[in-house]
Amino acid sequence: MQIPSPRQILEIARRVHDTFNAPRRWHQGGWGRDDDGDVIEFEGGFHVVDDRDRRVPPAFYSSDPNSPRCFCLGAAIRIHAGNVLGHDPSHTGDATEIVCAVYTRVGHIDTSGREQDSGDFEPHLNSIIDWNDSDERSYEDVRDLTAAVLRHLDARRW
Repeated sequence: MQIPSPRQILEIARRVHDTFNAPRRWHQGGWGRDDDGDVIEFEGGFHVVDDRDRRVPPAFYSSDPNSPRCFCLGAAIRIHAGNVLGHDPSHTGDATEIVCAVYTRVGHIDTSGREQDSGDFEPHLNSIIDWNDSDERSYEDVRDLTAAVLRHLDARRW
């Protein structure tokens, strides 16, 4: 897997921040939904399951502000890492983990327990998922974190 360059990480962060331009774009308790409202999945490839029980690419075709499209923070990072790097988002593990490490560092999200778990191959992504799905989390928290990461990366003057 390609390791993202600093400029690519900054582009991923920009896209992630832009994704959460409205509260309805943020999701908890799952990866999210596409423009048709279908649940996004990553196991075995980036897909949704359609009405005929077939695995198909997610529908991302609408610019309608009322589209049901929404993502959790982890899904947004994974999807945009795939888009920027030109890979199926379900196959961006190392790149996604590198980007998520920036978010956990900037957001002071504790990853120690997951990093000590030898069975957790994506401790930063999984810590982001736990943080995102916490009952105390709000859209404002997510928006604040994505803005802080963007400021942090942008200040590095790539």
